[in-house]
Amino acid sequence: MSKSKWHTLILTSLVTIAPILYGASVYSRLPARMVTHWSINNQPNGWMARPMVVFGLPLLMLLFQLITVGSTYYAESKQPHAMGRMGRVVAWIFPVISVVMYAVTIRAGVGNNVNIRFWALLIVALILILIGNYMPTVQETNSRYVGMRFPWHVTNHSGARKTARALGYLYVLSGAIVLVSLLFPPMVSAICIGLFILANFLVLSFSYRWTTGA
Repeated sequence: MSKSKWHTLILTSLVTIAPILYGASVYSRLPARMVTHWSINNQPNGWMARPMVVFGLPLLMLLFQLITVGSTYYAESKQPHAMGRMGRVVAWIFPVISVVMYAVTIRAGVGNNVNIRFWALLIVALILILIGNYMPTVQETNSRYVGMRFPWHVTNHSGARKTARALGYLYVLSGAIVLVSLLFPPMVSAICIGLFILANFLVLSFSYRWTTGA
């Protein structure tokens, strides 16, 4: 693994666990049991013990980060530059989620009025837009890679690129729609996310025909 990749892995890992410093600084002001999950209406529906929130959640996010980046680097070791700029985007997803959502959770724990729905959907929307923007730029290095690994043998390379472009457009459009949904009641946001998941499955179902010519 190159030095730049090691640097990225170390930097993103440190950013992922850095919020522990904030949690530790206000530890005595936090309740023994903290809210860690809210409904789409901003109603608490999940709790965890204070030590698990302050110290456990960042470490859990670090584990996810190491698995995600490690998998990306492993794929690139088999096919260099397969992910391109998408690899850098993937490397920063969990650090950003960790910093933003941890800060929101701690602020809610000390009694601040926080709009959880806004911050959660903002992160989801930005991630969708970033992934969608870079997905079509991923290099195709063999018949099975176009930013994804198809579970079947790809014979139509143009069809594989078509799938990547279609998913890219879908992710960017969906991210924009999720952002706009924040202006409407929570149920609208839930419907938008549900439609995105459905559309994602539809594009992937068509991808078999596009990539195999079946």
